[in-house]
Amino acid sequence: MTAIINEVAGWIRKYRSFVITSHEAGDGDSIGSQIAMAFVLQAMKKDALILNKDPVPEIYDFLPGAEKIRTSPNRKLEEFEAGIYLDCGSTERTGLTIPDTVPCLNIDHHLNNDRFCELNWVDAGMSSTAEMVYLLADALSIPPDTSIGSNLYTGILTDTGCFTYNSTSPRCLRIAAALVEAGVQPSQISSQIYGRKKPGQLLILGAALSNLTMSEDQKIATILLKGEAFERHGATFADAEGIVNYPLTIASVEVSLLFKEMSEGFFKVSFRSRKKVNVAAIAEHFGGGGHRNAAGAKIKGNFTLILEQISKAIHQQLANPLP
Repeated sequence: MTAIINEVAGWIRKYRSFVITSHEAGDGDSIGSQIAMAFVLQAMKKDALILNKDPVPEIYDFLPGAEKIRTSPNRKLEEFEAGIYLDCGSTERTGLTIPDTVPCLNIDHHLNNDRFCELNWVDAGMSSTAEMVYLLADALSIPPDTSIGSNLYTGILTDTGCFTYNSTSPRCLRIAAALVEAGVQPSQISSQIYGRKKPGQLLILGAALSNLTMSEDQKIATILLKGEAFERHGATFADAEGIVNYPLTIASVEVSLLFKEMSEGFFKVSFRSRKKVNVAAIAEHFGGGGHRNAAGAKIKGNFTLILEQISKAIHQQLANPLP
């Protein structure tokens, strides 16, 4: 691993200006990793623009440097010497395009990644992209101050489910501890992310749980949130983040599915599983992807038929687990 990190560090040292991007509908890891990366480049006296399709979700607007994220460029992207994609398995997932003439670096921890840049550091053994940015900053001799540290801690915290997912490794816990030693305040970050609920978030949670259904064998829990539910409760898709995890607290449930209706016959599906089922493999079949126990996909079609297909794939894995 040291070799690839040193290669990435050498690549970054070659250039003076960077455009940084990530997947649309940013989460804690993508937002935190991008801002931290920009701070690292700034410490190296380099120019960096963070450009995303979507604005910073309100839940992460407290992060130092959140104002750095733009949804429109302040100059032509062709003028940047290099591009950095973070936490993004394909260029399509960004919702925008960095010109092909701009050399790019791809840093990601997802299993399915198109490796679309001239230099790709993809490691599914990492808990988060934030963990990778921390290791890169260390290789670049940029120590984490509270601004960098708060962003990286947020990325690790959210992508490990508050250090509860299987991806929580001794290394990521050591990094989290180092960030706390650097001045990061875990209680403040946790309070900002998990303790600032809007009425719509609780109302959409109630609507979701009241609409929970179970498979006959009680191993698959499904929630369907239709578009009208979001409108009725004044909620956004971002307000439903984390709801998919609730059904896994039911002892018998092996897989939790959350269907969010984006438009008629078009769903954003979130998958969560315990150890037995590789939901990334199922999501990939539908054009999505993710991690073994946490994945997602956007799927067009009839809800009942889609659920039947996914349920069949889940039961096949329960009978014959993937390695």
